[in-house]
Amino acid sequence: MLAVFEFGPLNQWMNGYWGGAVSGAAGCLVFGTLPRLRESTRLRDAALLGLGLALQLLTRPYESIFLLSGVLLFFLPVLRQREEVPRLARAVPVILLVTLPAIVITLVQNKQVTNSWTTLPYVLSRYQYGVPTTFKFWPNPIHHRELTTEQQLDYQVQALVHGEEPETIRTYFERHGQRVRFYRFFFIAPLYLALPMFLVALREWRFVWVVLTLLLFSLGANFYPYFYPHYIAAVTCLFILVSVTALERLSRLTMRGWPAGQQAASVIVFLCTAHFLFWYGLHTFESEELARALAPYETWDLLNHGDPEGRRAINNQLAEIPGKQLVFVRYWPQHRFQEWVHNAADIDGARLVWVRYRGAEENEKLRRYYPDRTVWLLEPDAKPPRLSRYPAEAPGSMTTAR
Repeated sequence: MLAVFEFGPLNQWMNGYWGGAVSGAAGCLVFGTLPRLRESTRLRDAALLGLGLALQLLTRPYESIFLLSGVLLFFLPVLRQREEVPRLARAVPVILLVTLPAIVITLVQNKQVTNSWTTLPYVLSRYQYGVPTTFKFWPNPIHHRELTTEQQLDYQVQALVHGEEPETIRTYFERHGQRVRFYRFFFIAPLYLALPMFLVALREWRFVWVVLTLLLFSLGANFYPYFYPHYIAAVTCLFILVSVTALERLSRLTMRGWPAGQQAASVIVFLCTAHFLFWYGLHTFESEELARALAPYETWDLLNHGDPEGRRAINNQLAEIPGKQLVFVRYWPQHRFQEWVHNAADIDGARLVWVRYRGAEENEKLRRYYPDRTVWLLEPDAKPPRLSRYPAEAPGSMTTAR
């Protein structure tokens, strides 16, 4: 229930492509199998563990290092018992066999995209465009290609966040301290009242391991200048475990025989339920005006209302026009990070080809290259975005596509 409240229909992970749901599922597969593998070495559990590691490798390659480290840390006390080592070793080939396809897929993608088996697309993008930026203990990357206005802005912003100062232990922990507040993402506000009770559970190794694994992810992610909750999505299930354990330990408290802790835990769960139902109900029946009024009071909810960027309307207009199309995208000076130029893998064979507006001379070269296409001019920064025939006769005489 807490998982639905926190990471369900109101959460940004469920309402966008830039989320942590897949990595979170990988963490559930991995951490869910660990206690079962400790008790008995079943091939099914070993396969599920390998599947989780494979999924994490494909979605968050860097953080897969910490996920694997958390697994090794879990079995550390067991490995000290020599009689247990042969039993656990039987699971290793199964884990490797299930993980192997993800490794192969990664290598093949590297070869297809970068022409090198060992060079990740991230690395090639960093070399060509200077983004994504590097770890804090490395200098800012230098781009090796001419950048568009948007790419240049993206590069400058990431370089600014990275900074030019050398990394020190002090700056590392200062940055880590500033990020702690973002871990609120993993808890509904009423749960704050119960979280201190998790400390009581630290007398057991399994809960100490939970804290160490969370710390491992937290410190590892801190090497990068940016932080978003989906970076550590693999430990989402551990945050839920912390919440559930805190509520369970709270419910054990009694005052002179009266189950005060149980009553308190029930109230907290009720508040969590009310919190979810309140926002879910508002979003279900809200108007556009109400959505704007409520926005400052929301925390991590992220719902896409209608067509805020006007992309759907433009795509619908182009879909109604028969034949092949060539669309010149002309950004206005104040344009920022919203990119409109995206093409199919087979650009020449695609019905729609999107290109950036490069001036009359360069545009004419493309028109000659695609003589069989209807040519359009798109200005995405107009309100709403404006699609007109190219070349337009004059700013005041542009005709909008119907």
